[in-house]
Amino acid sequence: MLAPVAAWIALRGQPGSLHLEWAPILLGAVVLFWVAGFDIIYACQDEDFDRKHRLRSIPAWLGARRALQVACFCHVIMVLSLVILAAVFPWGKFFYTGIVCIAALLVYEHSLVRPGELDRVNLAFFHVNSIISMGLLLIGAADLLLR
Repeated sequence: MLAPVAAWIALRGQPGSLHLEWAPILLGAVVLFWVAGFDIIYACQDEDFDRKHRLRSIPAWLGARRALQVACFCHVIMVLSLVILAAVFPWGKFFYTGIVCIAALLVYEHSLVRPGELDRVNLAFFHVNSIISMGLLLIGAADLLLR
């Protein structure tokens, strides 16, 4: 969460001012909830190990089924943060279309993984998230360039 906020301050902050706008905070929330969601999905693979070694991961604490629900909730908050970001920072229609595509990719990511069926976690974790990360970059850049 700190990287977008810190970058915003470094690039746009006024010397001696701690004034912060909503856009970097919302972008930080997008990053926070996106990473938390996919990290919880990935951690489901270690549920038994974490319990055995008394590690306090979300899957060890709640079980894989509930952990995946928490991950889904995180991704819903991520998408809502993107929508609010698009309203606060004047993005165009292209960005909104990108949000819909990212939401669809997150639905696909969650369809790949089920409790007891974690053999496609790597596909969800590495492949889908790399598409989402590049997608966020490209839709943001394209929207800015096509204004």
